[in-house]
Amino acid sequence: MRRLSPLLPLTALALAGLAGAQSAPSLPAPTGVTWTLTGLTDGGRLIAPEAGAARPTLRLDGRVAAGTTGCNVYRAPYALRGDVLRFGSLGTTRRACPGGAGALEARFVNLLEGVTRYRLSGPVLTLFAGQDDRLVFSSGGVVGQSGGTSSSARPEASVNLDGNWTLTGGTALRPLAGNAPSLTLTQGRVSGSGGCNRLSGSVRASGDALTFGPLAVTRMACAPAVNAQEQTFLTVLGTPGLRVNVQGLGLTLTVPSGPLAGQTLVFRRAGLTGGAALRDPTPPAAPAPTARDGLYRLTGVNGQPVPHTPQPVTLSLEGARLGGNDGCNSFGGEYRLVGGRLSLTGPLVGTLRACPEPEAVTGLQALLRARPTLTVTAGGLTLQAGGQTLTFTRTGR
Repeated sequence: MRRLSPLLPLTALALAGLAGAQSAPSLPAPTGVTWTLTGLTDGGRLIAPEAGAARPTLRLDGRVAAGTTGCNVYRAPYALRGDVLRFGSLGTTRRACPGGAGALEARFVNLLEGVTRYRLSGPVLTLFAGQDDRLVFSSGGVVGQSGGTSSSARPEASVNLDGNWTLTGGTALRPLAGNAPSLTLTQGRVSGSGGCNRLSGSVRASGDALTFGPLAVTRMACAPAVNAQEQTFLTVLGTPGLRVNVQGLGLTLTVPSGPLAGQTLVFRRAGLTGGAALRDPTPPAAPAPTARDGLYRLTGVNGQPVPHTPQPVTLSLEGARLGGNDGCNSFGGEYRLVGGRLSLTGPLVGTLRACPEPEAVTGLQALLRARPTLTVTAGGLTLQAGGQTLTFTRTGR
């Protein structure tokens, strides 16, 4: 088993306190059911799992959460009270995950660690991690999970819907030559054209469905035929819960109910060739060595001496990777620097030794997950976030 430390550390006492309230929840509890992931939103990006790929699962029993990441098996303690849900330290098996399965696992684990509340609506469970990020599960399995792709199609672990899409057809309308509607999806926002007027607004993913709007549309005068096309396009687009199906470079939106039930809009992803382009982007190449690369040792916590720990608290930076020791357990992961802030691009993976809790004293792993400001000094570096400052001295390169 390997340790993936929680985004918000929960002490054993806090877990026991919250778990004690599980016997009388004020809301329907999601316990005793195996939930299958149908979709997620990460960093405002809409990620739809591809049919045919193994999907992450979650089951809450007693005080233990367990399931699969779509590749590895995991377990974790959890705390549930009202609509508040938080997970403790995750332990997983160490199976190597090929290609897109690894990318989906990283997103799933990161979001699960950050979950703070849930919403249960019939067979749909939504876990919220922050303001915009969420995991959506279904208790009834995933439609089309065992079919829906041709024998020559290669299953992909996840599909990133962000990008440019041009309408090519569908049963709802046939686009006019030179005036085809188009959409651009990026981080929870949509912009585009109805064939004449520009549109913009929000878009939300929920499982295998998209909901657009509210949409703002310009009011240019257009030819009658273009006006009719645009009105139909906007009517379909304004239907809540449009079902999503991705095949190769094609995206089909289907109206789920109402007078237009079953009507479709078919788009083609613009500017890409080859199905592999639909896969969630691979991590960027490691950057060239920088002045911050090196080995560091913790020498101060909020201006005070470092508390005693079984082992020295260390941090190493090399290209896009970081590692170190929190005073007991070793850890490692990948990161990038965005606007002076250290931002993890995947989960921190670490050892799981039984020892005192220096992490609760120094808070190194929690601080790394909080997107701290990183400042390189003459003799080392500092990490600052949430009113906490950790000071490191360089010990080597």
